[in-house]
Amino acid sequence: MRAFERSYSLLLGRSGRRLAVYATSLLMVLALVKTLTYPAAVLYYLAFGGLLFATLFVVDRRVVNPRRSYYVAVVSALVIAFFDVAFQKPPLTFALVGALTTALVAMALRCRGFAYLLPILLSTAAYYVLGQPHLALLSVLYAVVMYGLKPAINKMAGGLDAMCMFSSFLYAVFAEDDVIEDAFRELGKAERVPLHVYVVGGRHVVVVSDFHPGPFRHIGGGQLVDLLNREVEALGFRFTFLHGVGSHERDPVDRGSVLKIVEAVKTAVLSALDGKPPTGVQPREAALGDVKIAGFSLGAAPHLAVVSRLRSASDDIPTWVARRVDAGAYILVDAQNKFDGPVRWGEEDVKALSEGVAALHEAPLCRSFSVGVGKVDAGHLDPLGFEIGPAGISAVVNECDGVRGLLVVFDGNNLDAGLYEKVVSRYKGRGFRVVEVATTDTHRATGVGLGRGYRIVGERIDHGRILEAVDRAVAEAEKTLGAHPVSYRRMEVDAVVLGEEGFQRIQHAVRMYKKMGGLIAVAVFLAPVLLVLLFA
Repeated sequence: MRAFERSYSLLLGRSGRRLAVYATSLLMVLALVKTLTYPAAVLYYLAFGGLLFATLFVVDRRVVNPRRSYYVAVVSALVIAFFDVAFQKPPLTFALVGALTTALVAMALRCRGFAYLLPILLSTAAYYVLGQPHLALLSVLYAVVMYGLKPAINKMAGGLDAMCMFSSFLYAVFAEDDVIEDAFRELGKAERVPLHVYVVGGRHVVVVSDFHPGPFRHIGGGQLVDLLNREVEALGFRFTFLHGVGSHERDPVDRGSVLKIVEAVKTAVLSALDGKPPTGVQPREAALGDVKIAGFSLGAAPHLAVVSRLRSASDDIPTWVARRVDAGAYILVDAQNKFDGPVRWGEEDVKALSEGVAALHEAPLCRSFSVGVGKVDAGHLDPLGFEIGPAGISAVVNECDGVRGLLVVFDGNNLDAGLYEKVVSRYKGRGFRVVEVATTDTHRATGVGLGRGYRIVGERIDHGRILEAVDRAVAEAEKTLGAHPVSYRRMEVDAVVLGEEGFQRIQHAVRMYKKMGGLIAVAVFLAPVLLVLLFA
């Protein structure tokens, strides 16, 4: 799935508004250059861009607004002007290429019909008016090609409407809204997924969610951590999120499903104010094979079994793995704290995890147990929330008969290895027997970083500044350490998630795009440029 996240970043990692500003400026420059040989060039580009602008309203006026139409039209007009200037051709010679750009965006709006072909037919009319019948015929033929290309690609993608999904990605660059959720909603299935809610001292809420906070920013579960943090803290509590079991197959596919989860959590929190004296087990950690596991109590059973990896990447605990592990008095928590290494779970890893959980059950019960939670905002470190999101940095300290443990949680998606080592060594040197670091696995910024598709915590922010913030969170947790009453609620929420079949179909589409992407790019972008040069 990391390949899909990287692919996504190439498209949705850009601001539509910024693209439009750059495109407008460059289009003006190119159009003025063209007026040196064709005085009416500016009018040609304005007229054709205006027609593309109007065409999008014809395709779907319920969704498209003037801002979005302008973004698409100006970028399409820029493509035309760029090739006209680069190859020293008359204005609108490459109208077909710009029309194809608009058509691909329009496909996201009316994928099942013929309306997305309108921009291409508009280029046909433009060529006819300009007295270029050969290019007019080429545009008609390309409309046929585009209509036939879609089912062919979908067949290669195993029945997944891959072209519609691709066009939805492209549309999201300009729209910056949830239209792309339609492509995921068709793959989704209703599923009942557990969440665990702890209320510590009547003031701090810790949620362990088996819903995965993905797939991408602005889409479905990519908003989950942000919305939970905002809504729970609006009730007067502090909030910490942890990801439990599952990967992208448990991504909520749309905002409606996310809001349903949020409301269920809020209801559980308000019903869990009857805390009982805290109980716990001694913090303990075990490393077997490629699996590391840390046992940590919040003051009520079940306790947390925080799972990370030693050589492989710490990247989600698959549902099939969790089904084969008897967690007993613990719940599995995905640490998501090591990006480097292969993403893999094999039979030997399942065995190691099972043995590690069994080792945690040998930890003695506490005669005296205290817990404290601290949290600091990270907005001063990362105003845009690309590495550390609005849920900030949390620290949970527990003490069992004099033995102290520390769990640090960053609102981010995975962690720099150097920063992890600094946090662990720093606090073990201060007397904590068990120190573990986790991230929320939020996908709120997926599409920002180049390469991997997002930024991990500690990638660009200075580690010293991060450690100062962690110090403040830990200090608050130590200050509040005490025998606070703790409540626990387990609930299951029915929501539409991507599902294992949908996840597999998307993975298949990604593999297909990697194999066939070059051919598709040639057919949709390069071939029209070469054919226009041939027939112009």
